[in-house]
Amino acid sequence: MRFHLLFILLAITRVIASPLKHEYINRRSLVDFISNLADETKNTGDDAIPALSRELIKISKDFEGPSSKLNPRAIDFDLTQVLIPPLEAIETEALGNAALWQEAVDNDAKIHPNETLNKFFFRLLRSVQESEFNTSLSFESRVSMARGLQFLQVYPARFDQAQAAIPADTLVRLSPTPQQAIQSFGASGAWWPNYLKDFPVEQQKNLSVLLFSKDWLHLSGYRYNIGASGDKDSQAVTTPGRAVESFMLSDGSYDWARDKTGVYYLKAALEAQVTSITAFVNAIPAALTVEKKPCGTTLTAETLPGFVEYITKVLSRFSEERIRIDYISPMNEPNNNFATCTQEGMTVQTSDRAGVFQQLRAALQTSTTPGLQAIKIMGDETSQIASEALGEYNTWMPSALATKNIDAISVHMYDWPDDVTLLNYRQFVINQSLPNPPPPIKQTEISSFKTARDLWAPWGKTGGKLFGAEYDPSIHSALDMARFIWQWLTLVNAESWDWWTAVSMMMPCSPSTAPGCATTFTNTSASAFNDGLLYIDPAYATTKDYNFYFTKRFWVFKHFTTFLRPGAVRYDIPNELLPYGTVAVAAQNTDGVYSTIFVNRNITEQAIKMQVPDGGGGKITKVVRTTDTVDFENVAPLPVVASDGTFGITLPAKGVLSVQFTVAGANGPVAGRKRKRVYPVNGRLEREA
Repeated sequence: MRFHLLFILLAITRVIASPLKHEYINRRSLVDFISNLADETKNTGDDAIPALSRELIKISKDFEGPSSKLNPRAIDFDLTQVLIPPLEAIETEALGNAALWQEAVDNDAKIHPNETLNKFFFRLLRSVQESEFNTSLSFESRVSMARGLQFLQVYPARFDQAQAAIPADTLVRLSPTPQQAIQSFGASGAWWPNYLKDFPVEQQKNLSVLLFSKDWLHLSGYRYNIGASGDKDSQAVTTPGRAVESFMLSDGSYDWARDKTGVYYLKAALEAQVTSITAFVNAIPAALTVEKKPCGTTLTAETLPGFVEYITKVLSRFSEERIRIDYISPMNEPNNNFATCTQEGMTVQTSDRAGVFQQLRAALQTSTTPGLQAIKIMGDETSQIASEALGEYNTWMPSALATKNIDAISVHMYDWPDDVTLLNYRQFVINQSLPNPPPPIKQTEISSFKTARDLWAPWGKTGGKLFGAEYDPSIHSALDMARFIWQWLTLVNAESWDWWTAVSMMMPCSPSTAPGCATTFTNTSASAFNDGLLYIDPAYATTKDYNFYFTKRFWVFKHFTTFLRPGAVRYDIPNELLPYGTVAVAAQNTDGVYSTIFVNRNITEQAIKMQVPDGGGGKITKVVRTTDTVDFENVAPLPVVASDGTFGITLPAKGVLSVQFTVAGANGPVAGRKRKRVYPVNGRLEREA
């Protein structure tokens, strides 16, 4: 067996061991390979080796020179600085821990006693890993094995594979260097107001409490969708509920009473003092298009002026009604105009995007309406990182930034990028911004992913194949979401992270007629999607069931919205200090209180020892956990911080644990800063600087 495994890895490492400087590696192909292998050889044993060998040899060809699947222009720095360690470091630095992989094999055997594919893959990785320490192999072979391990070990897909070998004996500390200030965690108001308008007024108010109050989700960001659908369009959106009423009617006149429920929740967010409000646009109003429809269109030089005028009029109207808008996003997933009209959409060519931002900025700056000049612009809300953002930003971003026509980069993550891709993305934004500092980055939409199960359960999964029909309200989906948040906060240094839609009716059943369905996983219904934090009965019109059904995503998201408030300054927690299968996000809030959120994907509890910053005295003020059995539960008794600033704590299996603590003496770089207040100025709501 060992001979076969080594032969397989040598087949791939013969190519990747060669000098890679200035070459561009399409790591996505390896992720796809693992997915395909799982599908094709499920429930097989060692007989899968010949097929695996053929696939590895096939994939190894992707590493010969610049990848044909990823535009080389997308990455203009040396990827080897991220992917490949210096050769001289291979002899002294192990890229992993063989004992941990043995533990993974044992745990996997308990969960899937009849699955041999998982054991085979783990054994393959462990075999390569052990060869790093095999002194009978040549130095060159050991280098090849080390590199092969990095490329094959796609599960955690981490740029830093090292983790604490003995977590209980490893001191978890915050790195001393402050990172970005976190601005918001939010969700959008599309498209559920179209359904909530049918709900009793009391339930409409209850939803506002669930989304915005301190006792519940306490969102710090909210995205309002400016609609494009008129009253008599030549073609309407075909999916019920996805047509958002435009304030412009089909004849070009305005009706400010439209989208009443959507505006109601926008005002509710403001009344709850949500600090980051974005207005985003999916499509140009149907009345302004040649086709006279809100989908399947393209924004052109001829229609752009009217489009900008429409946005400006809407923002002016909001300002007159004392509705504060912090950011305007004039396009959303501009590579897809949804030609089949299942939802609103328009294409904006990459060469035209800088012009959209330029004309919108000019309109805002010359407006005489109080407050419009203060509204910031974000873009371009492209839907994928590897295939779109990395290949398109260089066509519009440098000019938009140089002319100061855009204030933040907003992007979606519907290709579910791995860690290396996100590191590349962050560096690419930095490169495109030179010689100036990069703008803030906002992840503004994600949902509808399949839960990482079976082969991927311990570490999560990446890649475009995650998209699909599935309903999973359990902790498994919530842990996937938590890791996505960790990716963007720690690898990209994003200042905000938004879920797609706060409320969904894409539940595969009616809880009124199928008790228990709201809490039951299913992947057999084409109408079921993991797109909501809360769900409503899809048959509410008939059943009169106006309840809200919670998911574990709601409760896990509450950890971030509650403990990382606007203005919190993030600090790194190096992965090598944490147990394998866990990640952590730490920050100091504006009141000086620190919060650390631990995400543990392991099926077992993990005991750790942590030290508060500066190694001095401190006090644990709150510990909260969410698991498959409890929702945002307070933990008692609270740990006691020792005189050296250390305390022990246990991370729950398959769960999220948040720890709040204070530090004696100096409270860090943000101590003494006042929390921003909201108050009316010049007929609109302003925030204190």
